[in-house]
Amino acid sequence: MPAVNFRIYVTAFTACVGGLLFGYDTGFIGSAVQMESFQRDYGMNAKNSANVKSNVVATLQAGCFFGTIAMSFITVRFGRKRGMAVCSLIFCIGAILQFVVPGSRALLYTGRAISGLGVGGASMLTPTYLSEVAPREIRGKLGTAYGCSIFFGVMISYWIDYGCQQSLDPNGPNQYRVPMALQLVPGALLFFGSVVLKESPRWLIKVGRKEEGFNSLCYVRAATPDDPVVQQEFQDICAAIEQEVYESEGASIKELWEKKNRVRVAIGFIVMVCQQFGGTNALTYYAPLLFEEVGLSGTSSSLFATGIYGVVKTVASLIFMFVFAERMGRRLPLFIGATGMFVCFLIVAIVLAACPVDPNAPSISSASIAMMVFIYFFCICYAMSWGPIPFTYVSEIYPTRIRDYCVAMGLATQWAFNYCISRIVPIAMANIGWRTFLMFSIFNAAIAVFVFFVVRETRGVALEQMDDIFSVGFVMPPREWTMKRPKTFKIDEELEMQLEKAVDEKRDGLHMEDKTDNVSSVTK
Repeated sequence: MPAVNFRIYVTAFTACVGGLLFGYDTGFIGSAVQMESFQRDYGMNAKNSANVKSNVVATLQAGCFFGTIAMSFITVRFGRKRGMAVCSLIFCIGAILQFVVPGSRALLYTGRAISGLGVGGASMLTPTYLSEVAPREIRGKLGTAYGCSIFFGVMISYWIDYGCQQSLDPNGPNQYRVPMALQLVPGALLFFGSVVLKESPRWLIKVGRKEEGFNSLCYVRAATPDDPVVQQEFQDICAAIEQEVYESEGASIKELWEKKNRVRVAIGFIVMVCQQFGGTNALTYYAPLLFEEVGLSGTSSSLFATGIYGVVKTVASLIFMFVFAERMGRRLPLFIGATGMFVCFLIVAIVLAACPVDPNAPSISSASIAMMVFIYFFCICYAMSWGPIPFTYVSEIYPTRIRDYCVAMGLATQWAFNYCISRIVPIAMANIGWRTFLMFSIFNAAIAVFVFFVVRETRGVALEQMDDIFSVGFVMPPREWTMKRPKTFKIDEELEMQLEKAVDEKRDGLHMEDKTDNVSSVTK
């Protein structure tokens, strides 16, 4: 039985529609609010423009925050497959409310918040599902593929906005209503995809539905029930789940603050905050606004530049996934990325302060071109560091007992500070101008310092060794500050013997009769 087969790629592609949903919905609105037709129909003017823009974007993040938390409880009881269907239906209801009555701010805000519930739930659920069905040989790539699908959704939304702005009548509402209506496409695809997807084998086994779990595992592995490899994997999953249940029995959220855990909890929390305050979502949501700020006059030019930004981001993330994801580790890309983003935003701030944009200039200036180039360089730095890595990092540093709590907290943190950034940016651009870029530059300088002194390298580190590398306090000792290419850590012989002994004892504890029932009952 091949571990990697065509069926698993189809399954992963279908699940990644959740990332497309996430990317499209977060990307299209920033360009839509820059259209004159949108501003006219929703009563935007010089006084309320910044506030309306931030409200339109931020209501989605508020919904995402609560959707992430709610779905973490729903999926435990009802499964991944049903959870994805619920997310898609909620999202589609919100999407319909957004475009059904043009010009109604109340319906627009309500629809964005409801859509956010679906997007937030899918952002938590889709990576979980992928990690549970993926063969270990390609689990890392499929996790990165989810991030790429988000960037792809953002890119598609930018170009759809640009096409609608160029080809549809600006005197009517269709320029912005068409991109709003097209939200239903990824929403419907996720719903129908969840119907045809097989339920997660791991979840089925965890809730005691072992026969269904075995059949689902056979399907995604393209194997027959009598295949010895899939039978062994099934037994391994059963043993692993029993071990997890044993280790997490009685776990409580209070354990996050225990001395042995709080360093990791603090680092994971700060990593997710840094991801948001690096400035990428300022560009994702308000790229046309920022491009106009640096000298691209006219909605058409700023939307075109935004589309190019989406292409650069997607291509850079694909290069990272296929070339660098498992070669550079975690610490080095995060440090290089933060340093690069600091330099890019600093240069943009300096150039914009020294060469203010002349709105009456007949053509774009060389200063504006230089600022655009460094914005694109910023995009590359982010897509190859702080875009994909934080999600991987926060999922691997925590102990088993509190991992579920910590991962949920990380995702909720992301959306909470995502909300903050979406509220701050348009107001900051209207009031402090070029200092907005300086603000993000300072944030990234602080992030680089944090990585250098605090963030541990976890590439090649066994989960059993995480306690050791996080037990030295919040700040690492000087000997760990090196930025050399990460080594692959190996468990020492004594620890390896202890682990083997524990596994043997666990397997001996499973009665032979139960083992036989697990496989024979599902292979009848």
